[in-house]
Amino acid sequence: MNKYHLTQDQLSAWEAMRSFAQGSIAPLAREIDESDEFPQAIFSQLAELGYMGAPFSPDYGGAGCDAVTVCLLLEEISRASGAVGSSYNAHISLASSVIANHGSPAQKQKYLTALTSGRKLGAFGLTEPSGGSNAGDPKTHAVRCGDTFVINGSKAFITNAWVADLFVITARTENGVSAFILERGTKGFAIGKPDKKMGVHGSPTSTLYFDEVAVPTENLIGDEGTGFRSFARTLDRGRVNVAALAVGLGQAALDAALQYARERTQFGKPIGAFQAIQLPLAEMATEIEAARLLTLNAARMHDAGMPIKLEAGMAKYFAVEASLRACNHAIEILGGYGYLRDFPVERYFRDAKMYQIGEGTSHIQRIVIAREILGRDIVSFG
Repeated sequence: MNKYHLTQDQLSAWEAMRSFAQGSIAPLAREIDESDEFPQAIFSQLAELGYMGAPFSPDYGGAGCDAVTVCLLLEEISRASGAVGSSYNAHISLASSVIANHGSPAQKQKYLTALTSGRKLGAFGLTEPSGGSNAGDPKTHAVRCGDTFVINGSKAFITNAWVADLFVITARTENGVSAFILERGTKGFAIGKPDKKMGVHGSPTSTLYFDEVAVPTENLIGDEGTGFRSFARTLDRGRVNVAALAVGLGQAALDAALQYARERTQFGKPIGAFQAIQLPLAEMATEIEAARLLTLNAARMHDAGMPIKLEAGMAKYFAVEASLRACNHAIEILGGYGYLRDFPVERYFRDAKMYQIGEGTSHIQRIVIAREILGRDIVSFG
C-alpha cells in the first residue's frame, strides 16, 4: 500500500535503502556505539552505492534525488544507526549543500564532485564555543589580505570534524558574515580530539581552531557578506532532514517495543495484552506517523519550490519531541531490560537527545514557529 503517495522512484529508493540499512548497518550499530569509532567501511559502501551524493545534480556526480527521497533515505539509515545517520546527514545536508546551492562552477567541479563521490567527507562549521543559537554573529573573523582571507577563531561541536576532508565554515568579514571552504591540513587549521558525548557514538564531533589560516579568495562561497543567508536557507532544508533522522530513531524504538510486547509474557499472557502497555504503544505509533507526515509534507513543499521555514521548524520540533517520547516509552515497556545496553532502546534515547539540541534547539524551533505565525515585527531573537 502506497499510503504516502510516493512515486515509483521514491518507493524503490526507500526499499533499497531499508534493505541495505537493515542488512549492513543495523548489525553493526551496537559495535559502533560501544567502540565510538567512525564506521569508515559503511561510508565506503554508501559511496560505492552512490548515496554520498544523493541530493545533488548528476552533472557533479550526484544521484539527483528530491527532498522526499532524501528524507526516506535518512529515516532508514537513522533507524539502523543514529551515528551513521548523523554523519551521513552532516555530509549531504550541510557541507555539500552549501557548495551545491551557492558555490561557483569551479568550486562545484573541484569540491562537490569529490564529496558526491565519497572520495572526500564533509563537515559544516557554524556553532562556536560562545554559542550556537546566535549564528548570525560569529566571533570567528576573516580579514582580506590581497588574494587571501586570513581566518582566526574557532568552531565547536562540529560533526565529522575528526574524519572530514573538506569544511564549510562561516566567519565575519568586513561586509558581513561570509562562507568559506577549507581543506584539511591547511596551515594554522587544527582539529581538536573527538568530544566525549552522551550518544551518537561513532559520529565524531570536535572543535575547530583557526590561527592565521590563509584561505584563497576563490574559496569564498558566493559574494562576501552573503554567508549567513546561504547558511540560513541550508538550515531550513537541514531541519527537515533532521526531522527524518528523528523519525527513524522513533520508529526503531517503536519496533523494539512492539516486538518485546509480543514476546514478553507476564501472568500467562504477552504483556501487549495489557492496556498499560497498549496505550503508550498507541501514542508512539500515532506520534511517529504524524512526525513522518509533517516531514514528508515539508519535503514536498521544498520540492515544489515553496518557502518552508515554518514547516521545517514544525517538522523538526515535533519529530524530535515525538522521537524522545517514543524512546522513553520503549525503555519503560522493556522495564529493567530497557535500561541495559544489551537492548538497543537506551541507545536510541541517547542518540535522539542530540536532535533536541543540534541544528536549532527545540526552544529555538518554537521561537521560529512563533515568529512565522505572529510576524517578525512581534517576535525576535534579540
